[in-house]
Amino acid sequence: MIIQPILFLFLAIFVLRTEVRLFLLLAVLMLIILAVLLKFGSVDHAKIFPLVLTTLSVIGLSSATILTVEKIELLENPNHTTSCSFSPIVACSPVIGSPQASAIDGLPNPIFGIFGFSCLLSAGMAMLAGASKLSKTYWCILFAGVCFGVVFCIWLFYQGVYEIGALCLYCLSVWLVTFTLFWLVLAQLISSHSISLNAKLENFIVKNKLTLITINLGIVALLLYFRWSDYWNSLF
Repeated sequence: MIIQPILFLFLAIFVLRTEVRLFLLLAVLMLIILAVLLKFGSVDHAKIFPLVLTTLSVIGLSSATILTVEKIELLENPNHTTSCSFSPIVACSPVIGSPQASAIDGLPNPIFGIFGFSCLLSAGMAMLAGASKLSKTYWCILFAGVCFGVVFCIWLFYQGVYEIGALCLYCLSVWLVTFTLFWLVLAQLISSHSISLNAKLENFIVKNKLTLITINLGIVALLLYFRWSDYWNSLF
C-alpha cells in the first residue's frame, strides 16, 4: 500500500507530466484502490489516516511539481502551450502566466504547494513507519499550514475562475486535495486531542468529516458548473 503513492509520484512527474488526462485517471484509480483496500482489506485502524494523508499529499505534490515545471517552460518559451490546455476555458497557460500565479514575493505559487505537500507527505510516511507520537505542536503547526493553504486556494479559485476566466486542471487537483485534507487533518487533531473546540462541534466534525468533504467538493463543482454552464452543456 505504501508503494502505490510513491509509484504514482514517479509516474506523474516523469512519465505522465504532459498527459493530464492520464494523470487524473491514475489519481482517481489510486483513490479507488485505496478506498477498496480500506473497506474490504485488513488494514490496521491506526494506519488509515496516514495512508489517506500520504495518498492525497502525493497527488497534491505531483500537481504542484508539474505546475512548477510548466511555469519554468513558459518563462523559457512564452509560446509554450501547457499540457492541460484544451480550450479557452480549460486552459492552464492564462492562469500560470498571470500575475496572480506569483502572488507572494514573486515566487511561483506551486513552490508553496511543493513545500506544504512535502511536509504532509513526510508526516504520513513517518506515521506509516511507526512514528505514533508526533507532538501536538508539530501537528498544530502542520494544521496552520493547511489552513493557510485553504485560504490561499480559495483566493486562487476566485482569481482563476472569476477574474482570469480559465480553469487549470492541475490547479483544480490542488484545490480539491487541500480542501479534503483540511477536514481530515482537523478531525484527526480533534480525535488525538491535539486541539480543543466546543464538545458538540468536535463530535460533529469527527462523525461527519466525510459528509463535510462531500459538501465542500460539491460546492466547488457547482461553482464551476454555473460559472461556465453553457460550455459544459455544449460538451454533451
